[in-house]
Order: sequence, then structure tokens, then C-alpha cells
Amino acid sequence: MDWDAIGAIGEVIGATAVMVTLAYLALQVRQNTRALRAASIDSMTNIANDIRTNLFSDPEITSIYMSGLSGADSLNDLELERFRLLMTNALWALWNAYTQAQLGENQSWQAQKPLLRRFLSQPGGLWYWNTYKNEFSREFRAEVDLVLQQAK
Repeated sequence: MDWDAIGAIGEVIGATAVMVTLAYLALQVRQNTRALRAASIDSMTNIANDIRTNLFSDPEITSIYMSGLSGADSLNDLELERFRLLMTNALWALWNAYTQAQLGENQSWQAQKPLLRRFLSQPGGLWYWNTYKNEFSREFRAEVDLVLQQAK
């Protein structure tokens, strides 16, 4: 066997090793992407569950939430601030879902749109959104405005 044949065999072995390595890396990236998506969904679910838990476990917060959605003018200053903070938490959770959708996890955002429509379409929700929407990104504001427009 001459050196050219040995060199050719070495090249074939090297190319095969590169292909196996690339296939392995592709598999690892795919598994990592799935794990990240699962963690993202879990995080969004936990945030939403925390908000709902606060609402149903504390009658005072439930009352502020319901009164606030009916109209912010029905709340005193302290209640109004608590309503604003509750709405901010909820909107930040939805902004998170929207941001994840921009990164490829669209399913969670699509599932949140009816919730968004339901509470921002009410008088207090509209008050909150119109007063504080500039605290969110331009893209998210446009998306929320579109969702609200479609609700009409």
C-alpha cells in the first residue's frame, strides 16, 4: 500500500468522523431547544398561576380586581395603586409570552390572546392600557392594540 492510499483512507475516516460529530451536535441542539421551550412554557405558566392564586386566595385583591375592571374611578388611591400593580404583573406575564412567540414559541402567545381581550376590553382594563401602555415595547403595544381592535 502506498502513501496516497493511506492518505485517502485517512481523509475518508476524517470526513466520517466530522459527519458523525455534526449529526451528534445537531441532535444535542434539537434536544436543548426542546428543553428551553419547555422551561419557557413552565415559567409562563407559573407566573400566570401566581397571579391567579393571589386573586382567588385573597378576597380583598379579588374585590379590587373586579372593581377595577368595572372602572378605575370606583377605587380609592390605595386600591387604584394595587389594581395598577396587579394589571402590570399580568401584562408583564403576557409580554413575556409575546416575546417568547417572537423567538419561536408562538403557541403560548396565541393561547393568551383571549385572556388579554377579556380583561383589557373592560373599562378598567382599557383605562390601564391607555394610561400605562408606554411602559411596554412598541411592538407589544401594536400587538395588544390589534388584539383589542379585533375584539370590537
